Amino acid sequence: MISDGVLDVAAGPVPAARLLAHWWSTPTDDEVESWASCWPGACEVAELLGLACGAVEALRSALVVSTGDELLGEYERLLNGPGRAPCPPYESLWREDGPKREQGRLMGPSAGGVARLYGDIGLRVRAEAHELPDHLAIEWEALAFALEHDAAEVAASLVDEHLALWIPPFCEAVEAETVQPFYAALASLTATWTAALTG
Repeated sequence: MISDGVLDVAAGPVPAARLLAHWWSTPTDDEVESWASCWPGACEVAELLGLACGAVEALRSALVVSTGDELLGEYERLLNGPGRAPCPPYESLWREDGPKREQGRLMGPSAGGVARLYGDIGLRVRAEAHELPDHLAIEWEALAFALEHDAAEVAASLVDEHLALWIPPFCEAVEAETVQPFYAALASLTATWTAALTG
């Protein structure tokens, strides 16, 4: 996890989930500044997952050539809009395994499913966050919390019944849509790390 700017890599899946939660959060100046200290640890995380460090290095290189305004502008365009965002960060909008009438709708069954899992480990989305429970960064944060607190069943459900089912098409869409190298690299890394966590 990220604590005082230092990455603890005692267990690969925990910091992997924490890093993905941070990298998919709104790239405010403070958030982006906090990423600066995590690159050596991120390479260690990749190695603990059985992966090479190339995707981490590509992400770091893309960040170096990006300004804060560029990152924030592209994050908002891709994930939030204005108008219909090309890559909304909500599981409910990406799941295609339920009844047709429930597909592509905000606050679908998957949102309720992750909210119940959060409740099983004593979590809930803060009201002041003004965010839905199946937001990309929130799901990764919840996975990290579950792993840290030895809630293996909840962690497995978050990965197998949620993240693994929508992260691949979401990342594919981001890679196809983005004009920002950082988000192309992040989508590629996220898909790879998700596959490693699933396997």
